[in-house]
Amino acid sequence: MKQEEFIKNIEGQQLTVIPLGGQSELGQVLWLVCYQGKILIIDAGAAYPTRELPGVDLLLPNTNFLEANQNKILALLLTSANEEYMGAVSYLVKHVAVPKIMAPKFVNCLLEQTKEDLSEDHPLRHIEIENTETKQTYQIGPFAVEWIKVNDAVVQTGALCISVGKNEIVYMTSFKLDQTPVDHQLADIGRLAQLGESGTTLLIGTSAGTERPGYSESESGLQQRLRSYISTARGRVIVLMSGTNSYRLQTLIDIAKSCHRKILLLGDSLIHCAVASAMTENLDYQPELEISLEQMEKLPENKILIVATGKEGNPMSALIELANGSHRNLSTKSADTIIYSGDVPPGRLRQMAMLLDQFLLAGIRIYWGEEHGVHVPRNASQEELKLALSLIKPTYFVPAFGEGRHIMHHAQLAYDWGMPVSSVFPLQNGQILSIQDGEAEIRGRVEYQAVLVNRDHGERITTFTANERLAMSLEGLITISLIIDSNGQLVSGPQFDCSAASFRYSMQWKEACTELTISIGEAINKWASDKTNEEKQTDEVAIRGLVRDTAYKTLRAQLQTKPVLQIIIQQLAAV
Repeated sequence: MKQEEFIKNIEGQQLTVIPLGGQSELGQVLWLVCYQGKILIIDAGAAYPTRELPGVDLLLPNTNFLEANQNKILALLLTSANEEYMGAVSYLVKHVAVPKIMAPKFVNCLLEQTKEDLSEDHPLRHIEIENTETKQTYQIGPFAVEWIKVNDAVVQTGALCISVGKNEIVYMTSFKLDQTPVDHQLADIGRLAQLGESGTTLLIGTSAGTERPGYSESESGLQQRLRSYISTARGRVIVLMSGTNSYRLQTLIDIAKSCHRKILLLGDSLIHCAVASAMTENLDYQPELEISLEQMEKLPENKILIVATGKEGNPMSALIELANGSHRNLSTKSADTIIYSGDVPPGRLRQMAMLLDQFLLAGIRIYWGEEHGVHVPRNASQEELKLALSLIKPTYFVPAFGEGRHIMHHAQLAYDWGMPVSSVFPLQNGQILSIQDGEAEIRGRVEYQAVLVNRDHGERITTFTANERLAMSLEGLITISLIIDSNGQLVSGPQFDCSAASFRYSMQWKEACTELTISIGEAINKWASDKTNEEKQTDEVAIRGLVRDTAYKTLRAQLQTKPVLQIIIQQLAAV
């Protein structure tokens, strides 16, 4: 089904779900549930780019389909305060008319703080925000919605049960079944089991932890190991963590008190998290422990605990800034101990190894990840995922919120658990899953390509631009300039300017320039002799393409490289 046909059919009785982000990627989660011409948006997350996207700071969900159907939107429902699930809210509401936002109190408290950083005319400042409670049902148009308590690294994270017509959808956001949570609030297993007994049509379940066997370790299991590293450190301790992990923040505050250290919080998202947690009574905040940058300079180094995060709550960006000395508030010292208490983003393992070498060579102790026991996963592992299937007993299942291999492994786990292949849908972004008269099928696709954003310039970068920047960073840029007359004959040039390439001062480059001059000249002269006068006067585009193709062939042969080419052609007017 084409997008235009689906827009017409959205008015009917079929129930459809569409992921616009979060499939085959970590983060950028955004789902649509559509029925009787009405749309619910679930979550609006951001993702961090890989190193293959230079000049890109964030990846955000595509809003083109929603912009074309703004009059059908009823609400945005948020399930978690993690950036992967709510980091794109301000972007979404700027481009799409969202009537209201519904979310747990802690999530909304973070949104209220986000408003303070936005301009007065930003739409988020004027949208109705409603607090939700678990064990309550909210009627939103034809949808009956309930938030269900689950465990996560963020307080008040809730799965969703959406009842519509004769169908029930369970949307299992990021979760794990933590039996010793930091706040002693257990997941509502009983409610999930009750939904399974009454009959669940569709389960949309998180897949990010499906490669891990067994059960995910409890967040409270970190306390003893973190306390051991912090209490024995000879100087300052710098802990880098996700900006929204409220449970780990509580653990570190407790450790600071027991180790007689003062605590310094760095990073807007981390400070917002602390304030929201305290305001919603989800953090035992002790103001006497907190210090400022100025106060830190007056304290002995072994009395300081610094908890920091990076831009958009990404601890990896803060680690990189510390390593290259560009952090605006901190510079490392040889007596420091660094604890990286977070995940290494996809595609960054090699970079992480280089950073570790850099710190260790400088005499700085560094502990990181699950390997050193300073981080635990926030997503359910295999046995928890099986338990979720056993409790909810869905007729149909969509593995979600993970990279491609996570989703396919989760699909296989569902097959092994006992679901038929025809009942499991490992959807890709943009695919339309339709359920009508108890039958589910994929019925086409809507636009889904991610929006690439540069934070400083506010630009929406295309995939082509990102790829071109990557090519420039790896292969360099060559500018070829030449002058032709009105008949297409070469008058002057070609001249070459090479930048950002490792070969520009080599003898091979000089030899390549000679070969380029010959091959481009011969190609243009042959082209000119084969064309009529009228074609020669009107086909500068053809000459540009000819020069580009000839240059690429020569460069591959001479230098085994494919740089970005910029062709500048000046044409003399006929006399």
